[in-house]
Amino acid sequence: MNDLIELEYGWGHSPRDHSGKTDCFQLVCEVRRRMELPDYSHRFAWVYGNYNEANFPRIKILRWLLRYGRKLEVAVPGAVALLPGSAGAALGAVTNTGTIFISSGGRVVHAQLPAGIAKYFWMER
Repeated sequence: MNDLIELEYGWGHSPRDHSGKTDCFQLVCEVRRRMELPDYSHRFAWVYGNYNEANFPRIKILRWLLRYGRKLEVAVPGAVALLPGSAGAALGAVTNTGTIFISSGGRVVHAQLPAGIAKYFWMER
């Protein structure tokens, strides 16, 4: 997954579009795909048609996590991490060695998160 590190943040972009950009949702979908877990990118493509970065209601992220996932007490590989963000909630993906997420600097990083900084969800559907 080293090729994901340092991608720039870009609303509606995916690691697969070769733009050098990704948003947090598409990043999580890509990591889960590589871990041979279901991704949800095709089911939520409508978001990009109906919203842009400025008007996307961040509460929809939490609703998606609660509706399609199960809250976890601890991080496990493949879980989705809900992280605090300056512009609202952001997502990350838990791996065997940390969490991949978009840092406050606008680039993808892979790091261990301090305890209590994220909420974790196992996406089942």
